[in-house]
Amino acid sequence: MKVKVRLFAHYRELAGLATTSLELPENASVADARRVLEEAFPKLDLAGGMAAVNEELARADTRLHDGDELAFLPPVSGGGTDELLELTEEPLEDRLAELVHWATDPAYGAVVVFAGTTRSPNKGREVRYLEYEAYSPMAVKVLGRIATELRQRWELGRIAIVHRLGRVHPAETSLLIVVSSAHRPEAFAASRQALERIKKTLPVWKKEFLNGGEVWVAGAVDEEYRL
Repeated sequence: MKVKVRLFAHYRELAGLATTSLELPENASVADARRVLEEAFPKLDLAGGMAAVNEELARADTRLHDGDELAFLPPVSGGGTDELLELTEEPLEDRLAELVHWATDPAYGAVVVFAGTTRSPNKGREVRYLEYEAYSPMAVKVLGRIATELRQRWELGRIAIVHRLGRVHPAETSLLIVVSSAHRPEAFAASRQALERIKKTLPVWKKEFLNGGEVWVAGAVDEEYRL
């Protein structure tokens, strides 16, 4: 059988390509595909990352089928009327007031905002800018699942999560999380949980461009799906 493989961020750079295809035996698993891929590209080491099959996170023992799209995701650094979930290359600085206004309603006594901005220096080195890359179709689905998880734990009003892509300079905003609820404890807790889930599961990666070099920023992974 044949599966399409997609690689992102430093996986793409190590392999020297973004997409390829693999011929695999019937009933091959994600782990089997990983071994074949690493043998084909000796510089490529997929340990510690995650995989997705047809835009859904998959375990190492997940069985593949002919025509599947298999994506290998380095550690990372949709929505209804009460959810606004976006990826955008547009600046976020002018979106903050808009999102707070959207999340505000007489029924909600709290609106909590988290704004993630580009830091420089980072670890003693000046950062010229960041470049964010995403597996966009899957990322939108993951944001939807995060919003669902938050609502399963807390009584919430509106949830907005907007993530920048492309080039982001120091002091510019790369992530906005806005959560409203009837009471502040739920809004604070949900905002923090959203950030932690984004850091572990959202297929968005960043590269730091420094004075004298560039580096992919190591992130975290959801242990359930670690390869």
